[in-house]
Amino acid sequence: MTCLQAVDLKCEHMEQPRGLNSRQPRFTWAVKGDGHNRRQTAYRIVVGTDADAVGQGDGDLWDTGKIASSDSILIPYAGRRLVSDRRIYWAVEVWDEADVQSYLSLASDFWTGLLDQSDWRAAWIARYFVPPEGYEPPADTVYDNPWRARPADYMRSEFSVQRPIRRATLYASALGVYEAYINGERVGDEVLAPGWTDYHTRVEYQLYDVTDLLRSGANAIAAVVGEGWYCGRIGMSPKKAGAHYGGRPVFIAQLHLEYDDGSFATIVTDETWKTSNEAIVYSDLLIGEKYDARLEQPGWSLSGFDDSKWQKVEKWDPIPRAPKLDASRVQPIRKTLELPVQYVGTRASGEMIFDLGQNVAGHLRLSIQAPRGSTFVLRHAEMLTPEGDLYTTNLRDAPQTDVYIAKGQGKEVFEPRFTYHGFQYVGITAPEGVRPDDLELTGIAVHSDTPLTGSFECGQPMVNKLFSNILWSQRDNFISVPTDCPQRNERLGWLADAQIFLRTAGFNMDVAAFFTKWMVDVEDTETDGGFADIAPSKAAYAFITEPPRGAPAWGDAAVIMPWLIYLRYGDKEILERHYPALVRWMDLIERHNPDFIRNNYVNRDYGDWLNIGPATPRPVVNTAYWGHLADLMSRIAHVLGRRTDEARFRSVFRAIQEAFQDKFIDADGRITGDTQTAYLLALYFGLLEGQRKQRAVQHLIRTIDEADGHLQTGFLGVKHLCPVLSDSGAHDRAYALLLKDTYPSWGFSIRHGATTIWERWDGWTPERGFQSPNMNSFNHYAYGAVGEWMFSRVGGIDYDETAPGFRRVRMRPVFNRTLGWCHAEYRSQIGPVISHWVYEGDQVKWNISVPANCSALITLPRGMRLIALNSAATKEAISPVYGGGGLEDDRLELGSGEYVIVVRETMSFDDHSRGLL
Repeated sequence: MTCLQAVDLKCEHMEQPRGLNSRQPRFTWAVKGDGHNRRQTAYRIVVGTDADAVGQGDGDLWDTGKIASSDSILIPYAGRRLVSDRRIYWAVEVWDEADVQSYLSLASDFWTGLLDQSDWRAAWIARYFVPPEGYEPPADTVYDNPWRARPADYMRSEFSVQRPIRRATLYASALGVYEAYINGERVGDEVLAPGWTDYHTRVEYQLYDVTDLLRSGANAIAAVVGEGWYCGRIGMSPKKAGAHYGGRPVFIAQLHLEYDDGSFATIVTDETWKTSNEAIVYSDLLIGEKYDARLEQPGWSLSGFDDSKWQKVEKWDPIPRAPKLDASRVQPIRKTLELPVQYVGTRASGEMIFDLGQNVAGHLRLSIQAPRGSTFVLRHAEMLTPEGDLYTTNLRDAPQTDVYIAKGQGKEVFEPRFTYHGFQYVGITAPEGVRPDDLELTGIAVHSDTPLTGSFECGQPMVNKLFSNILWSQRDNFISVPTDCPQRNERLGWLADAQIFLRTAGFNMDVAAFFTKWMVDVEDTETDGGFADIAPSKAAYAFITEPPRGAPAWGDAAVIMPWLIYLRYGDKEILERHYPALVRWMDLIERHNPDFIRNNYVNRDYGDWLNIGPATPRPVVNTAYWGHLADLMSRIAHVLGRRTDEARFRSVFRAIQEAFQDKFIDADGRITGDTQTAYLLALYFGLLEGQRKQRAVQHLIRTIDEADGHLQTGFLGVKHLCPVLSDSGAHDRAYALLLKDTYPSWGFSIRHGATTIWERWDGWTPERGFQSPNMNSFNHYAYGAVGEWMFSRVGGIDYDETAPGFRRVRMRPVFNRTLGWCHAEYRSQIGPVISHWVYEGDQVKWNISVPANCSALITLPRGMRLIALNSAATKEAISPVYGGGGLEDDRLELGSGEYVIVVRETMSFDDHSRGLL
């Protein structure tokens, strides 16, 4: 066997964070090694300012020496005090179960950024509302538009470099969105930076290494700044369009120069900068972008450009206060995928229709050659009408239209900068004589670049398409915050949607940094102990200055999400950071509901949103969720060592459990409303015990049968549907729901062409056509929450709550003959976990791979019996836990390594489910 090796080094959940918000960053790594039962028994971390020295094991900031520990998750830095504006390198070596020392890992790095607000010397700058020379009478300009959207602001300054430079670092941010330039070269590849936060509280900044972009002598620094989420159109409120946070975009930048002789210089945004407008006539997230290439000013971002006709900027103090400048906590938004575009046909209006074959969030790249002044209009939509036109009525007042005007100088390429669209189809209106073949088109997908971690494939094409649809809806809606949809005039970070989908999201992508950042946004919504329904919250509603407080399951997400992040990534700090706010939320609910039935302080009270069939009474939903919160808070308090709080919340849970049963359950075990969701929530949240629990399972299966084997859940129930059925032993019912393709079902939308998850089960039906355009998105991820069951029970890969962070893997697949086979992989922070099973006659051959420094708890469902375990493993790698009895007959624990497990059917799932009834 080879020695173990530390790989996949991360700092604060990211591979190379550019800026810290703490002087005590945390380090995580995986351990790679062949063979079985491989374990890390000790580690050493080396941290320093010199890459070569760290690579040789010499760290001038911190050297832990050999630490006896198997832990490799979020180890806190404890070296010399970190200072601002430094690039730091670190490496790890480990010792294995035989005390054999590894080679030092490849060095990784991070930037400290600007750790103190006082490190910022730059000023916020903006284009004047009223120029210093005075206000001129209104007149027609090329920048006029029906929405009064502002043109992008182009800003520039020049400086001189007279000595050789060792290092140059640019820090930049905006109230709005921006792109930065050094000597005409685009800095970085971020899209829509700095992302969305509550700008009245905080804004994140980006850090760029620009050493290679500078030159001796004259240099230019420049930026293009757009309205973005700050002062552009966001949310559902045209009454507040373009003024949620401020009235104009604002920019800030600070360039740090370190010379070879050890001296430093700083270039900052100040009142000496110049600004003008150029070719971006407007660029708005909902409206789209208009670009008039005839207005370009070549060389504007280069030194020596004549900016004598440009205005001076205004040095400006943001209202109501300057936001706190935080280092970016998450991977940036990027252009991640390119998609081919197919011509569909030309409508009578002359509009040419093109199809990407996939519903995406992003934009289109247009390459053309056309005479000066030629205008191209690009409209975007998710669906086509039965007549073949773009279906846009569901966009409400989000035009999603880009306009490009050619300059007539050979081949021209248009890509919008500061907007994105949700679309599969594009309609292009072009000058007369332009044919579809004259247009070179490419679809560009844009989203927060969270690393892919999961893959899933099985023997049923429809299920594979479902997985693809789930993943695409996640891509399309994880854009700085987890939005509900990427197309209409909403695109808001709804809390319930996110908490329902979070388990699935974590299998698909590494979302640790993404949700760590968003939980800060969530807490920033807190007012008087109450969270809002959405985060950031300023874009919520039209008629009030502050959004209403959170509804059950929506505001409650603030408790649920940190717990789920802790379980998946082992991040105890996220519980610590937000714990006081979570307690305030619980105090608020309890104060308003002394009888432990949650009727009061329910705010907008959405219930089981968009359910099909009978509605679940909202007090049932609300009280069940409160019970779930009390249970989670007792667990969180236990993890944090807060024993008094643990006892308090356990007592609250028991009181809610008793009140729920007394109020909502009749003598036959029926829950008020007698709906699928009522039984699902009560079962999943642990509100029932003994005979009442068994009766609830029977009633749940009855409600499914009475619906002709269909689901009837909304957003809140769908997450628990298949998991509860599997946990109850009704695996066949769970699979029947997964595989169904008649209305309502996941398969129904796929059978009718869906490439993402629909917002409504009945978003479109053959009988009714499209649902109400008042609310009908074809790209929502909430119903994709079934993905967690596909990974954890179909694929058989999950975390173990007793060992958070995938320190131990829980593997309990539910095999199914109709699927035939399944291959699932998940790249955890510990290492890759693989599960592949296939039916061979009455046997199932199951291959698994468990990463080093990890173990796997193997559980087989009732009806399957272990008959062979073939591997080169030593006996010490296999630890039987128990066997026989209950719903799960065989259970054993395996150390790391690769195994082949063979099981045989002894009882069909159909027989078992009949037994439940």
